[in-house]
Amino acid sequence: MDRKIKTIGKAKLTMQIIRNGKEYDLPLTWKIKQFFRELRIQFFNLFRAEKGYADVLTQAGEEFYVDVLDGTAVGTQYIGWGTGTGTHAKASTALFTEATEARVAATRTQPVADKIRYEGTLTASAAETITNAGTLTALTGGILIVASDFTGVALGINEGIKFQWTIELT
Repeated sequence: MDRKIKTIGKAKLTMQIIRNGKEYDLPLTWKIKQFFRELRIQFFNLFRAEKGYADVLTQAGEEFYVDVLDGTAVGTQYIGWGTGTGTHAKASTALFTEATEARVAATRTQPVADKIRYEGTLTASAAETITNAGTLTALTGGILIVASDFTGVALGINEGIKFQWTIELT
């Protein structure tokens, strides 16, 4: 079962927890916390000049896709995750406190004509709580394309999260 996080904008994240080699849906308590986090973000967006989102295609990400379309950039993306807190916005350029695990190359598919999907699994090398993730253009550094914030997911050693972003170009 995939857990779909409510989206605003052009990106949608689906996540599954990997424990002992098996995929699990996120627990109900996590879903409830995420619901209230989303509610809080939307309430405060009423008063912000720059909106915050749970899933956001960044400005640099939009510019990157234009460069891919005109042939001046290559579309390879990598998945990274972070342990810091915050709410990404259109102007975001980095993950919050990116974790030490190496980014993984994303598998790219095209489920329908106007959508592209990036998927990959990261595995924890130590016990940690993951709070955000995204796709980037390089194994280190690079451009932050899509950023997603979520209620912390506690992981033990060798546990992971399977991430899947679906991006609609409108």
